[in-house]
Amino acid sequence: MSFRLAVRGEKINHRRWDVGTWGICMLIYRLLTGEDDSAFCHKVTKALSEGWQLHGSPTYAYDAVSKKMRCGQAVTRTAKDQPYDPDKKLVDF
Repeated sequence: MSFRLAVRGEKINHRRWDVGTWGICMLIYRLLTGEDDSAFCHKVTKALSEGWQLHGSPTYAYDAVSKKMRCGQAVTRTAKDQPYDPDKKLVDF
C-alpha cells in the first residue's frame, strides 16, 4: 500500500478504514475543547505527543453563558489492526 499527498484541486477519497499490509486501519477523530488558557494548549500538545495530528484549523468562540472565550481543535490518528468499537474510549485506540 502506498500513500501520497493530494495535489490542489484533486479529490481525496476519505475512507474510514482500509485493509492493506497493516491489516485494518481506521482514522480516529477527536475534537478537543476548552477555555482559552494554557490548559487547552497543554491538552493539544499532549495529544500531539501521543501521535495525534492536527486536523483543520482551530476554532475560537465567545461563550456568553460563562463569559469566556472557548477554543476547539480537531485531531486525528490512524489506529492499525483495530476494528472500531463504540464502547472503547478514543484515547485507548
